[in-house]
Amino acid sequence: MDLTITVRVCDKCKRQDRPATRYHLRVDEGEPAERDLCDEDAAPLLDLFDLSPAEESEPAPSEAKPPAQRRAAKKTAAKKTTSRRRGRTPVTTVEEIEARKAAAAQE
Repeated sequence: MDLTITVRVCDKCKRQDRPATRYHLRVDEGEPAERDLCDEDAAPLLDLFDLSPAEESEPAPSEAKPPAQRRAAKKTAAKKTTSRRRGRTPVTTVEEIEARKAAAAQE
């Protein structure tokens, strides 16, 4: 079993006893630079932007939202093809059927 422990330390003073905050800095269209700085080493940067260390600290964890429930897909009605309308089945008597059979047999 492998166990990995990650400790974020200040990139400037390398002290492990102080919490460090990750800052992403980028000059116009330049490559972004990531720096992990403790509050003491980040003070000049925060003063530059008129921020206090308390304002820039890690954001408070937001309430976890329940996972979204999936809705069942709506069943769409199959498209009906427009077909010729069938005529009515003719009503015939037994005598008429027998007469047709006899006529077909004579031919």
